[in-house]
Amino acid sequence: MGRNEQLESIRVSLRARVAGPIIIEGERGMGRTALLERALESEEASSFEIVRVEASEPASGVAARVPANGRQLLLVVDDAHLSDHATLLSLRDMCRQGAGTLLVTTAPEGSVPHPDPADSLRFEPHRRNVHLPPLALDDVTTLLADIIGGHVRHATAEALHAASGGSPALLRELITSCDLGVHFVLRNNLWEFREVSTWTSGGTRRSLELLSKATTQAWYELQLERAHELCKAAVWCGAGEMVAPVLAHLLLLHCRAQDVVDFLDSMPDDTVETTPHLALAKAMAMAFGLGQPMGAEDFLLKAALLRGPRPGGRYLAYRSWIQALTGRGSEGSAGIGNVDRDDRETALFVHAARATATIATDPHEAVFHLRRALALGNCGVDAGPPWLSPYITACLIDALLLAGRSGEATLLASDFHGGEQNSGWDVAVAISTLTGQGRTKVTGGVEAA
Repeated sequence: MGRNEQLESIRVSLRARVAGPIIIEGERGMGRTALLERALESEEASSFEIVRVEASEPASGVAARVPANGRQLLLVVDDAHLSDHATLLSLRDMCRQGAGTLLVTTAPEGSVPHPDPADSLRFEPHRRNVHLPPLALDDVTTLLADIIGGHVRHATAEALHAASGGSPALLRELITSCDLGVHFVLRNNLWEFREVSTWTSGGTRRSLELLSKATTQAWYELQLERAHELCKAAVWCGAGEMVAPVLAHLLLLHCRAQDVVDFLDSMPDDTVETTPHLALAKAMAMAFGLGQPMGAEDFLLKAALLRGPRPGGRYLAYRSWIQALTGRGSEGSAGIGNVDRDDRETALFVHAARATATIATDPHEAVFHLRRALALGNCGVDAGPPWLSPYITACLIDALLLAGRSGEATLLASDFHGGEQNSGWDVAVAISTLTGQGRTKVTGGVEAA
């Protein structure tokens, strides 16, 4: 599947019957050998006398295997960069003498330690180069449809395209090594990965690393649908623990609090308590989704004691923020006076808690804390989950409006609520809806701006 453009280029060259090398090049796993075999099955190739030459075959044995029946030759070498120099030179000379066409696969120029035997072919006057880049998203979609037996959801194709980097070999490895094919389900006439409810372990190391890396990138780019499909694929491959924080927060954004708790409770003992973003997800699910704010506060307090001062203070900052949102902390900062403010995420949640506690009574003070939180939140992966900065931005717009600073609010909202792709507006709305602010603060304020 795919590579039709490159295949047609080879067929055109074979139809022309011009002696000289056709060089198929591309990185490992891009399908060079597969394209070579498809070319040899073509109608154009059938008119040649095909002679396959092994990369390890010495030059002395090549000429002896060439039949003398007068048909034009198609000399074929897979992985020509592994060949002996003398062998490739001998094949090149045969083409120069008009005996036929040389069809080879090789690595991209400059990727093989010199001297590279294939360099002798790159400057031939009648050479044709066929480069295999990574598969495009449309190619992956087509390939998946062939494997699964039907049209695949766009986000699912995006997920596997991102994890494989467009490499056909890695794509097949992801599907076969983890047996992902059995985890597809049909929804709204499109195939996607089925939902997960429990943590699993296993899978091959490379597939886990590919899925984990792609998941993290999609999560911090706020590509939520792609990230969700990657999470599901990762869990079915046995990388549940590696992507658990992302999956838990994605379920939160979909207001599936009970699913969050069920998934986290299936993980090994103390895993959630000792992983800050897992602990935050569980506490938010309990406090906002299941209506158990006291249970969430007790859970975070115990987790803080389990971790000690660092990063136990982060758990206390989470707790104070939740207390402020649920109206259970009068100052929004009870118990966090002595926490480790040198930890960026801890400091961010401290400011968020104080802003939440003061936004109604002193919006100017809230603006100060939200601006500090936003500055901290724009500092990369060590500054809280990626939904936090958009949420803080939305809260800042509300605080500015309440403080009578509508000009600043409108300016800030123009890029944010104005529809900029991946601005995080939808994420901010999802979090504000989860925490019960959607009708009274965040969405109303920004829409007014």
